[in-house]
Amino acid sequence: MQPEQLMALRRSDMKTALVLMGISAFAMIESLNFPLTGNYAGVQNVWYVSPALFPIIIFSVLFLCGLVMLIKSIIFIKKNALTATAKESTASWWRFFVLVSLIAGQVYGFVPLVDFALSSFIFLFVFIFAFYSDNAMFQKRIFMIWSVVCVLLATVTFSTELTDETRSLFDWAALLFIGVMVVTLFKWAKQSKQMKVWRISWKTALIVTVIVCPMFRLGMLVPLPTEGIVINPMVDLKYVVRDVWRDM
Repeated sequence: MQPEQLMALRRSDMKTALVLMGISAFAMIESLNFPLTGNYAGVQNVWYVSPALFPIIIFSVLFLCGLVMLIKSIIFIKKNALTATAKESTASWWRFFVLVSLIAGQVYGFVPLVDFALSSFIFLFVFIFAFYSDNAMFQKRIFMIWSVVCVLLATVTFSTELTDETRSLFDWAALLFIGVMVVTLFKWAKQSKQMKVWRISWKTALIVTVIVCPMFRLGMLVPLPTEGIVINPMVDLKYVVRDVWRDM
């Protein structure tokens, strides 16, 4: 990529970072409207089981990611102040569209309908791969696939009353979608010789999901937005292990 194109891309990154920080700050402020403590059935709940805690943590991390992107963009622009800026490229706009599509699709498509562990993994995996690869072609393809899937999920969520059995079908469909995306992105990465990007993407997504979901659901007893074929068995296993331990 030419220096002029890099300069244009970093300027676009700076704008995207500001938008991401603004959205995250707004979401954190809205989350503070949730009760941080409460008295239910005579029991005083402590702050760490508040429904506000999880979104505050998530959007705090997104805010920090936006801040890091902003700082890196400013440093690059200052170091290359004498470099001319090329006309804003289509690639830089795709980065913005993919960012908005991924966050909106996760919030309105996956989270209300799909088991939180599954939705967290696929979001992180696709998000990391799209931006770590820094490949405009990959970003366009991910944008199209993700947008179509999330529009379908959002349409079902807002137009239909679903039973627990129907929700479990969507969990299995999401698991199939994860498998398809893992294989598809593997093929893309192999063709472009970016296997390191693919490995880091799925490993990071898996590690974060495996740590965060049990920590909140089992350790801090915070109900997750949607609990299905992964979260529910995990909770059941906890009580089975507890009962066996007590009987020993």
